[in-house]
Amino acid sequence: MMCCVDRYLPALGVCVAWTLSLSACEDMGNDPLAMAVAPETHGAVLLSDGLPTAPELFSEHDLVGQGGEELNGWWDSWDLDRRDGRRIRTELYPSLAGRLFPYLLEDGVADLLARNEKSLRAVQSAEILLVAKAVEAATEHAWHLHNLAVSALERGRGELALVHAFASADAIREVSPEQVAGALLHQAREALRRNKDAESYSEEELIRIRRLTGGAEQALEAGDYPRAIRRAYYACQLLGAGPG
Repeated sequence: MMCCVDRYLPALGVCVAWTLSLSACEDMGNDPLAMAVAPETHGAVLLSDGLPTAPELFSEHDLVGQGGEELNGWWDSWDLDRRDGRRIRTELYPSLAGRLFPYLLEDGVADLLARNEKSLRAVQSAEILLVAKAVEAATEHAWHLHNLAVSALERGRGELALVHAFASADAIREVSPEQVAGALLHQAREALRRNKDAESYSEEELIRIRRLTGGAEQALEAGDYPRAIRRAYYACQLLGAGPG
């Protein structure tokens, strides 16, 4: 099974490249920046400094080897459909928090929550650009989980606060460009598989749909997430898949 850090690095490289172009328009500072990606179709949100996920936190503290199967399970969950992926991650959070909390303690969790709040506020600052309902819903859910984390920490329940922090970060990751592109492509492929012989599509339409899904797959593999989102979105539209 692939190492968690190795699986993270390609996506990190793409995000760094986008962040540099985003930061070129602003004075470099400590506050994260947020921008909408492909808002004219489905829409996603890119953060220059996102909410750190469980694998990132374990990596920051040189604890990847201690994450064991839980971290591998976290990575694998993103290959599932959204509902099953969330369920798997929810089951993993308590174990991951139990492993990480002794190294963070309450002060470390408090620092993490302060860092997360800055990122969430950055997303809010780009609200006018975020036309996708999925992004809006994910942001609201992430804030709700963040507030639960803050409340848990105030009650002295640091591990529970960390569980909520993991969930909040993953709520935003679900609407990151990479994840949105992958989800749309999966939806288009499934719709095409179900409808490939449907009489309601002409041969010309099927050729166009296949070109769009093939182009989306190539763009996703190349890290061109805006193009992947657009192509998969239009494929879904032609297939009547109704991306949500």
